[in-house]
Amino acid sequence: MLPFLVFAVLLLPLCGQDVDDILKRNREANKQNEERAKQYTYVEETENFEYDNHGERKKTGSETHDVIFVEGESYRRLVARDGKALPPNEEAREEKKLQQTAEERRKARRKGLLNFSRTVSVSSEDLDKFFDRSLVGEEEIRGRKAWVIEYTPQKGHVPANKHEKDVYTFQAKAWVDEEEGVTSKFVLLSIADGSLMKPGSSLTFENAKINDDAWLPVSSVLDVRIQIALVIRDSVRTETRNSNFKKFDVKSTITASDH
Repeated sequence: MLPFLVFAVLLLPLCGQDVDDILKRNREANKQNEERAKQYTYVEETENFEYDNHGERKKTGSETHDVIFVEGESYRRLVARDGKALPPNEEAREEKKLQQTAEERRKARRKGLLNFSRTVSVSSEDLDKFFDRSLVGEEEIRGRKAWVIEYTPQKGHVPANKHEKDVYTFQAKAWVDEEEGVTSKFVLLSIADGSLMKPGSSLTFENAKINDDAWLPVSSVLDVRIQIALVIRDSVRTETRNSNFKKFDVKSTITASDH
């Protein structure tokens, strides 16, 4: 009897909460936050690791990028490798890449073709269309209460194309901030063979509210299992931490004048 009572008490906070209502608010909150988040630059530090046959992790290198604005859009500029500033020749190449990107974006803008939409293996539209959603509890993320929602591939659906087939190799979990409705944490887990990642691979990222203004990505972890021929290697791991967030007027961050 006691275990049932304990289970009932744990479910009390979920009473009256509808997962579709939570996700509707979540989509609206994320969209509104996206505009504020676009006004921030930051420093991105990435560390790469490999695992040996005994499961021991070995660091293989690191990179530091300044995430800045070029022609009003986000751009990652490499500024350091393994904790050391780039040598002059590589710094010159990075500067050339930046200027080329600026020119390409200016030309695209003049032609009306500028489009910086990003595609990922599983989009929010995919989650809405091909996954069942369930509210499974609540947890604290960085001291804030969040609803926990699980996504599992719908049963009985036959993928219509390669993209849908890839989508069905994943399941996901999202943490939705109870107060503001934004996504504070997200985990994507590979559960079957697909073209991108082998089972057990995962992507985890966390957002945090910065300057009491916008929610921005503060950390991410990518674990990937790699198959070479018929052998699946232990995972490689990439850890990213973002810091030094600064707000800028995006419209004023054009790198050079139009020609």
